[in-house]
Amino acid sequence: MDIKTLVEVLKRQGRALMLPGMTDHSKLGVDEQGLTALLEMAYRKQVAMRRVAYVPNNLTTGAIKKLAHFLTDNGDNRFMIVLDGSTATGKTTLMTAMRQALRWLTDHRLVSDDVGLRILDATKICTLMDSSRDWNELLSWPSYLGIEDLGCEPAEILRWGNPLYPVRELITERYKLRLPMVVSTNLDSDQLREHLGLRIVSRMNEMAFYIHFENEDFRKLAWYSHHPEAKN
Repeated sequence: MDIKTLVEVLKRQGRALMLPGMTDHSKLGVDEQGLTALLEMAYRKQVAMRRVAYVPNNLTTGAIKKLAHFLTDNGDNRFMIVLDGSTATGKTTLMTAMRQALRWLTDHRLVSDDVGLRILDATKICTLMDSSRDWNELLSWPSYLGIEDLGCEPAEILRWGNPLYPVRELITERYKLRLPMVVSTNLDSDQLREHLGLRIVSRMNEMAFYIHFENEDFRKLAWYSHHPEAKN
């Protein structure tokens, strides 16, 4: 099913994907069940691009439903999404699926044209501080800003002998402006506090909706499927 078919199905059911208005930068004025179906469609597409068979499971379906609920729940004033869990459990796949779903929504004029998700690797963010123009653009990016693999970047960098903390500054500034973010990380709560400091994690706990991934290592499962002799 593609997005055009999905919209037609919803119309036949007497429902619309788009609902009136968008209350803030972090919420979408769309139907929750429709968005769930769209995110799952995008997730399947991301898996297919890796030439791996998509095997539905309750944990992945649950994560998709949680994301759709948060994005459409106008009663929830949080504006950051944290996808946490061990490696290769589907965090990056869901983040990229969210980006694809937002592109489909804007392409079909179901949400405002300025809605989107820009994804950057955490280590890349550290290099952007060298350009004030790029850095200021990042701080004020109006829609969702994605940070992939938070915790893999150096917590501190030196410029002309001065210590700088790019990710901490980025989170702090967007916290002040209430601009939405989505983050993937392999760090647990104790490791986050050590990496970012108590003040930043406290702000994250206030503004973030956490989706924990408990799947098995998909890369390991895929490897075994291509090397069945290794199981013996």
